[in-house]
Amino acid sequence: MMLAEEVNELWKWPNFFILAGLLGYLIKKHGAPLLAARSQQIREGLEAGEKAKAEAEVRSAAVQARIANLDRVVAELRVAAHADLEKEADRIRRDADHEISRIEQHTAMEIVSIGKQTRLELRHYAAKLAMDLAEQKVRAGMSPAVQATLLNNFSSDIAGYALGNSAPGGSQHV
Repeated sequence: MMLAEEVNELWKWPNFFILAGLLGYLIKKHGAPLLAARSQQIREGLEAGEKAKAEAEVRSAAVQARIANLDRVVAELRVAAHADLEKEADRIRRDADHEISRIEQHTAMEIVSIGKQTRLELRHYAAKLAMDLAEQKVRAGMSPAVQATLLNNFSSDIAGYALGNSAPGGSQHV
């Protein structure tokens, strides 16, 4: 029985080499394209990563440039805002000056009007005082004899008018 064991032992190594060769052939036939495809995918992934990195660096540079210009832009905005503020302040001053001028003119007209009204009232008051004073003087100078003479003259003037005679002063009524 030894012979079977020796034959078995003799075929172990050639069977191993045949199996290893067959496996090597299959791996080369099917594994090489698979490994090549995977290698290509990895290469494309790396290239896409490098491209994305380059784009990110360009974007980063643009952002850095914007940040660097941000101080200048803020300064320009401040200057523009200050100029707008000055324009608005000038407009408000002009409007206030115009309104003050209008109020001054209105006040002057009011003062003139009040002055005229006051002078008119003063004249009326002075005329009333003069009339009262004249009445007092006439009453003080009126005696019963003067009153009777005035009444007789008045009555004769009225009678002359009623009869159509001449009016006092020599004119005739028609």
